[in-house]
Amino acid sequence: MSNTLSTFNNRHEILGMNERNRTHRRFNKGHKKFADNKLLTKKILKSAKIPAPDVYGVIRKRIKVESFDYESLPKSFVLKPARGVKGAGINIYYNRTKDGKWVLADKKKHSIEDIKAHVYNILEGQFSFGVTPKPSPAVFEERIRMHSVFKSYSCRGIPDIRIIVFKGIPIMGMLRLPTEESGGKANISRGAIGVGIDMARGITTTAIKNGRIIESVPGKNLKLSGIKIPYWTKMLRIAYQCYTASGLGYLGVDIIIDRDNGPMVVELNARPGLGIQVANQSGLKERMDKVRRVKAITENKAIRLSKDLFGGEIDEEIETISGREVIGLTETITLIGKDKKPYKFKCKIDTGAESSSIDKSVAKILGYGDAVNHAEAIIKEEQVAEKPKKERLKYMRELENHTDIVAISRIKSATGTDYRIKILLPATVKERDFLMKANVANRKRLTYSVILGKRDLKEFLIDPIKRSIK
Repeated sequence: MSNTLSTFNNRHEILGMNERNRTHRRFNKGHKKFADNKLLTKKILKSAKIPAPDVYGVIRKRIKVESFDYESLPKSFVLKPARGVKGAGINIYYNRTKDGKWVLADKKKHSIEDIKAHVYNILEGQFSFGVTPKPSPAVFEERIRMHSVFKSYSCRGIPDIRIIVFKGIPIMGMLRLPTEESGGKANISRGAIGVGIDMARGITTTAIKNGRIIESVPGKNLKLSGIKIPYWTKMLRIAYQCYTASGLGYLGVDIIIDRDNGPMVVELNARPGLGIQVANQSGLKERMDKVRRVKAITENKAIRLSKDLFGGEIDEEIETISGREVIGLTETITLIGKDKKPYKFKCKIDTGAESSSIDKSVAKILGYGDAVNHAEAIIKEEQVAEKPKKERLKYMRELENHTDIVAISRIKSATGTDYRIKILLPATVKERDFLMKANVANRKRLTYSVILGKRDLKEFLIDPIKRSIK
């Protein structure tokens, strides 16, 4: 383990509490009630058709405590204050025993009288906001069932994913894993584990617990980095929808993934905690500055900006270790023409092809039209491969008799065997420069005019789920 503060090189990029509060007042003015009151949160989520746990019942006044039908509650449910803070006052009941008592995460059992006592505490404002807390309604709601991905990582509780949204753009995410110390609750301040998330890919990065960086689940040999979060893009969309539904310009969206129903919003937070910055090894202030002037945000634009601006942490780590660039199955390739000018093309990364290939039209754009015409004039429509060896060698010598042609490639296909010329091209993918030896072929009817084959992929690592930036 290491101290988290020592990992930050640029402290000015960190969002502090005072600035967080100023941001909250400026961007959430008139709307914070939608996050502070969970019943109002439920109402706006329902009206916007955003998935959220069902409400079984609400007790607003002390006079209603005794008359509430507790026997109608299911075996498993959640009891929480409508105006709670930092997870205080939330009781999660997992089952009901034969003697009629409900079982909590810490194996304690609550009778109806115990539940009533907790409801009275909620109504008195014991778990509410403020120096002088106001009374809060008590809410009984559906308990989410844990997704199988998290079973090995979580202790006695359901993990959640917090996504920070600023001006509609999801700028930072964190997986929160309950521990023995946190009593099965996913609250970092209570001892839960927080794990940063790469915004582009939805894969976990750095983990923290009690202000210190950790690598594995305590007591288990399970690495916390590299966990693939299910439904990641869908959750980014839900986070944006919470922004539009609530009117909150700066908020934290807490999402739990149900094993049957997928992502569901359990809470909106107008003053989300700041520990998420440590888990991501990145400052919120820096990320907010990147999107502060962005206007006219649509859902698709928000998701694209989120992934393009705040992804790549995993890639950078892999590149540092391996010395090779991480690329996806499609990338933009820059080819330098004979006129020394750069030309950009969409390129397919094909690990099944031995050599790279470009269409004849691309070769002509790059200034190699004379080489293409030279080859076509020699080969014409004849099947060179079907001729006797002496004649084939004659054709090959004639083909090679051009300064731009560096080699001849013998290609077998469903239509027979053919010969293609090869040219050498300076190329760049991402920020990696290399010399590409490409076959010149007729790719007119194919989707990609440029194919990057195995022989030119030595400087790269291929990630099949990675998408190129559009």
